[in-house]
Formats: sequence, structure tokens, C-alpha cells
Amino acid sequence: MRRTLLILAVLASAPLFGGPRISWTRTVPALYDLGNASRVVVLYSVSDSEKIAVFLDIFIDHTNRTSRMRVEDATKHGHHVIGERPDDAARRRIVREHPADLYLGINQFTCTSIERNGEGSSRDVDGERVKRKQLWVDAVCRARVDVIEREAEKRRLSFSVKGEGTSPRVSELTNEEREIALDQAARYAAIQAAEQVTPRRIRESVELDDEAPLVDDALALIDAERLGDVRTLWEGALKTHPQSAALRYNLAAVCEALGDPNAARDYYQQALRLSPEKRRYRVELDMFRKRNM
Repeated sequence: MRRTLLILAVLASAPLFGGPRISWTRTVPALYDLGNASRVVVLYSVSDSEKIAVFLDIFIDHTNRTSRMRVEDATKHGHHVIGERPDDAARRRIVREHPADLYLGINQFTCTSIERNGEGSSRDVDGERVKRKQLWVDAVCRARVDVIEREAEKRRLSFSVKGEGTSPRVSELTNEEREIALDQAARYAAIQAAEQVTPRRIRESVELDDEAPLVDDALALIDAERLGDVRTLWEGALKTHPQSAALRYNLAAVCEALGDPNAARDYYQQALRLSPEKRRYRVELDMFRKRNM
């Protein structure tokens, strides 16, 4: 899978724990790529649950906050259920009123709940711990999200999402506990849906090997986010320290933070070949491979 890196490197030159580190943020593309769509409209919502309104609120808010896309709800907050495929007149009206690059349909949204019970413990008025029967509600919400081409006549793809929720443990169940569980399940289903169509930003960090040459010389440069200069400094040091595994390991970290995975891979592998007994090098090479699958 192709990954795009957003470089945001910081080094804690005086960390509270461990040695100096290089940290950066990488952006992982969405599982379902919506291309360059900047405006997206929810065209229909088909549901047998009023929790569709919670789903739509969270889905739209999460997507708008975490991506460049702007999502608009054309379903009147989930209360206007058009159906899996609007008729031509409804489609033309919605498209005219809500022009967009792509349309989404929330289909087959449904929620179920089940009552659970078990034995727990709590303290009585005297502070003594006693066993009590506890009741709670578990809930699940599911939906299918349809991605529809601009003309609203061709479905590009569909994917399913699921969210789970649970209520607090109580001695007597009321409708409030059921609502809490269902709200939570709808929220998690919506967040999962949003994360499927938006890039994710992940914070990464690698602890440097402070036994490498010129580590101290690089601290100020990394604090100033001059990682290109750090790479130049350390690659120059290879001429006088060609057998330094620690130097190659540190170079791997800075190259990865700079968005050069090929160079990073080579340096991680070279460090491990020079010092195969170093568990840290092996672990970080494995982590690098997972980050760049």
C-alpha cells in the first residue's frame, strides 16, 4: 500500500526517559480512496433505527474535522429516508440542490441490543464489599456505505461498518441504559465509516542510538527540524566511521522521518548486518517493514 508522509519531526534533546528520539507524523491513505473529491453529499439514509441521526452527526463531523473533504447531509438529518436508489425526479432535485463531486448512501443501517447480567461487587453503607447482581445492555449498529458517482446512477463501491456499545452496570435496567448502549454503538459505527474514507495521521517515534558518532552535534539541528542537514552530517561521518552500526541505524531513522523509505531500509539492514546481536536494530527493522507495507 502506498503511503504519503507528512513530515513533522521533533527531537526531545533532554527526554525524561531513554535517549534522544526522532518523531514524525505519517499519513496513511484511506482504505477506500474517494479520489480528489472535495465536496461529498449524503444522498440517502435507509434505516429502521432512529440512531441513524447519531450516526450521521458523528460521521459528518469526524470526516469534516479529519480531512479536506466537506460532507453535507441531504437527508434532513436522517429523517428523510429516500430509499436505496432515489427515483429520477428525487435524484435530479437533490443533485440540483446539493451539487457535489461524489455522493454517499447510508444503507441498511440497523441496531440491535441485548440485556446482559453477571455478578459483581460493590460497597455497602458500611464500606464492606458485597457481591451484587449487575445488569447492563450491549448494542451493535451496522450499516452499508455506498459510494456513488456524481451522476448518482453508478455505484462505485460499497463497504460495511459495525460499532459496538455497552451501558453502565446497574442493579435495575431502565430505557436510559439501552439508549446509552445504542448511542455508543452508532457513534463507533460512524467513526469507523469516517476512518474508511479519510486518511489517518499516525505519530511515529524512533529512539536514536546515543553511542553513534556525532549524536550530540545533531541535537540542535533536529530540535530546529533541519533533518536534511542531520542526514548530510551523518552521511559525511560514514567516511570516517564506515563500520559504525549505530551511525547507520540513526541514519535509517532520519531518512524514514524525511520520507525516504528506500534509504531507510538500506541503513536499517546495514546496521543489523554490522551488529546482528543488537535486538533494538532487529525490532526497529521489523517495525519499519510494518509501517511501510
